[in-house]
Amino acid sequence: MSAPQLDELQWKSPEWIQSFGLRTDNVLDYFAESPFFDRTSNNQVAKMQQQFAQPRPAGQVAPSMSLEDPDPHRRSILSTYMVHALWEQELRKLKGVEYILAYVREPDFWIIRKQNRTGPTAVSPLQDYYIIGANVYQAPSVFKIVQSRLLSSNLHLSKALSSLRRMTEFQPSQGGHFVKTSYQATPSSSQQPMTVASTSNAANSAANTGPATANGQSGLTGTADPIGLAGQPSATMNQAQMDKLLATSMKSSPAYL
Repeated sequence: MSAPQLDELQWKSPEWIQSFGLRTDNVLDYFAESPFFDRTSNNQVAKMQQQFAQPRPAGQVAPSMSLEDPDPHRRSILSTYMVHALWEQELRKLKGVEYILAYVREPDFWIIRKQNRTGPTAVSPLQDYYIIGANVYQAPSVFKIVQSRLLSSNLHLSKALSSLRRMTEFQPSQGGHFVKTSYQATPSSSQQPMTVASTSNAANSAANTGPATANGQSGLTGTADPIGLAGQPSATMNQAQMDKLLATSMKSSPAYL
């Protein structure tokens, strides 16, 4: 079984935090318990050497050490936290892979940097790790970020092309063209048919007046019934008949449903 990808792994140890707490002073010790930590790094070597060395007097730090680091966050950390200044003094004596605290935003955010040291002041970054609350993550690489963005763009483009393909058709005589969708054939609100109440009034008025009214005014003419089923205008009604029917309905007495 292959080992899991470190950039897809999330690690935390509630038992360790319950026993020691999580602060800026011991965040490197907490990180050393995670699977992201390299047991052959200079941090582990310096830790083993300190177990057999005499304790250093408190406050003994190399002079102007914090001013030599070009990173302002590192200078602030080295001048504020004595334990990281002592670690920096020990790590500068060695060459190889090491872990340092690169950024602090107390009380729940830290950045651990893995770097390769080739000299007392010559280092090259290798990897960053985030500690958010009690969770430890590995920062994704630029390749992973670009790959994720390209896959997301490819997914949305595929959906757009699929929707566009359903809206087009090809005929040998006319070529390719867009098909009419359902919302294009739907009439607008200004062209909606009359309501049931108005058509019912018009039907009653037409039935009472008949082809010719008592005053000699002619009613609606035509061979087809202008009112279809369910009180809706039939398909054979033209615009003039609809206007005449609407005027007759307005003159008739209102009917209450």
